[in-house]
Amino acid sequence: LDKDRFEAYDQGNGLIKVQSAWNMLRKNLKPVEISASVPVKTALSSFLITPNVGIGIYEREGVAANSTLVREFTFKRTSGAAGSITYNVKFVGDVSSYSAPAKVTLPLNQEVKFKVNVKVGGPGTYSAIMNLEDTKTAGVDFQTMNTVIVANQFTAANNFSSTTTGTVGRNQTLHFFYNIPAGTPAFKVSLTGTTGQVRFMRFDPYGLPAEAEQTSSSCYVPAQPGNTCNGTTRTVSNPLPGVWELAVDARRTSDTAVSNFTLSASILGANVSVSPNPVSATVGSVTPINVTATNLYGAFTGRIVGTGALGSAKRSVETIANLQQKQYQINVAAGSTSLRVTIGGPSDPAADLDLFLYRCAPGCVLVGQSADGDSEESVTLNNPVAATYIALVDGYSVPAGTTTFNYVDVFVNPAFGSVAVTDANALHASGSSWTAPGTVTVNAAPAAGRVLLGGVQVRTDENVLVGASDVVVNVN
Repeated sequence: LDKDRFEAYDQGNGLIKVQSAWNMLRKNLKPVEISASVPVKTALSSFLITPNVGIGIYEREGVAANSTLVREFTFKRTSGAAGSITYNVKFVGDVSSYSAPAKVTLPLNQEVKFKVNVKVGGPGTYSAIMNLEDTKTAGVDFQTMNTVIVANQFTAANNFSSTTTGTVGRNQTLHFFYNIPAGTPAFKVSLTGTTGQVRFMRFDPYGLPAEAEQTSSSCYVPAQPGNTCNGTTRTVSNPLPGVWELAVDARRTSDTAVSNFTLSASILGANVSVSPNPVSATVGSVTPINVTATNLYGAFTGRIVGTGALGSAKRSVETIANLQQKQYQINVAAGSTSLRVTIGGPSDPAADLDLFLYRCAPGCVLVGQSADGDSEESVTLNNPVAATYIALVDGYSVPAGTTTFNYVDVFVNPAFGSVAVTDANALHASGSSWTAPGTVTVNAAPAAGRVLLGGVQVRTDENVLVGASDVVVNVN
């Protein structure tokens, strides 16, 4: 292995000695069969054949810095000599982080427990191959790859941001990891201070790239002619919670052998409140409001905006039983720009409620559905045809027998009025608050039993949504 430039997980067994390997193959060796299993933890490990169990250590989620992990392997030898065979245990790669007993003895067809200690420091990767070697045989008898990732954390102590300065060689890639808490509105990454052609790529906890293929191939700093990608800063809205990977690489044709770079990452989000809320108004009135936003995470440049047109909404807390179905009629007016139906917040946290939306004109046709393994479901139609719609909530599974849930349907139409806010982009430090004035204009009343619903949002100077609040209007 090239231990100076690459970690074990980067290169596997490294270079192969072809002539030596061929000589061993010519001897028609019969390797002993050994199996291994050990707990693993990643965003996808629950989908393994045996959930959260792999062949080698792989800890990507939830590893604390400066800690020691103890993981227990289960080895089983299923071929070879009838008695016991003792193997030397040796780590290759990050040998300073991995430790275990020097030997393990494996009887035939019996499971043997074997503990491995992994001592990790600060953010980064800790990787080593564990080899089992019988001195009486040629080569390595069994091996597993082992990798532990310590992610950068976003906390109040670091103002929910992390900055790394370093160098990257031509055609080389460096990897950095960041833990994104659940419910984070946005994840921002910036690349500055480059001296060659450098780019960053983002990969979510599932390992999927956030960049489109056509973007990833050209998104270098400095920008190339015809490049439409922003290589300096990009933001992901509603990032998947878990450990994200940022890869920084220098182009194969970079004009410098080694490039400097500064990589900055931060999470963004704001709490928004409106006063008064709800608003009491009459048709034809303009009511002043004040909107206050508090920056919960990293600093950003942004503003408060109104969402524009109001909508007619039904907001209620409903009750549904196991396997029961409930229907809600929605009469959508002509000229509406959107129709949204949302359910969630069940009193039985194990409940699985599904949502279906039908347009009935005159027969009912399914036009949208949201049905996964929980009760947080939403369906949105843009520019819906004026018609009667039916929202159907299905109590697919309610272990408690019955559950309450929050129900909202709203169709937005400029005829009802609007919400507007006067604010301008400005830099808002972590923890800071600011207030902007706004107005609610009511032009028409909703049908009986419904309210008008609008919204205010906090958006960055890149127009990324980082916070929002509903504005409820009761028309007198």
